[in-house]
Amino acid sequence: MGIANLAVLDWGGIVIDAAASESVRGRAAASDAVPMGLRRRMPKFSLAAVRCAVGVAAPGCELVFASRYGDVTTALNLSEAIVAADLLSPSAFSACVHNAAPGLTAQVVGEKSSHTAVAAGDASLAAGLLEAWLRLSCGEAGEVVVLYAEQPMPGAYADFEHEPGAPYVALALRLGVGEAGEAVRPGHGRTGALALIEALEAGATAVAVSADMRAAA
Repeated sequence: MGIANLAVLDWGGIVIDAAASESVRGRAAASDAVPMGLRRRMPKFSLAAVRCAVGVAAPGCELVFASRYGDVTTALNLSEAIVAADLLSPSAFSACVHNAAPGLTAQVVGEKSSHTAVAAGDASLAAGLLEAWLRLSCGEAGEVVVLYAEQPMPGAYADFEHEPGAPYVALALRLGVGEAGEAVRPGHGRTGALALIEALEAGATAVAVSADMRAAA
């Protein structure tokens, strides 16, 4: 059931295809927007996500990070290192926890506002939008950035792969007006995120929030 619209004030996205070719959309920032010392320690997943958020984050806004698996590539590398009895990288571990990307974004933009990380399977993007709406409607924030990031399943997890592309997208949102049917309703998984990016490029200015994650997915 659609319950509300969220107005899209700004957005930025990065899409990485199967050939590792990167396409920058909207107002996603270039790599040099992230300080060199921090950038060198970031996995590709975190860097792409942070670039999207940095491009649209306004002073004082809160951040909601949504991802089904987070940085599963770095997590798999760490797991394989454990199996091989190798030493683990503390920086790699800190970068693959589920709230790493919003934390790194806060470092880059110099913000101390709160952030939240959510994971809800194929409905993770919808769950992130619902979390943003709750914060906005309760008056906890005047603007929320929802950052969605997902990557293909690597290595031993490749058998579970079922979607194309690697979409990263950040949406700067405020409470909208009108019926939820007037807004773009994100579909499920990476396919839904890619479709949302296409809709934003075509001029969409609002996204719909659903109270039913199964319906939203």
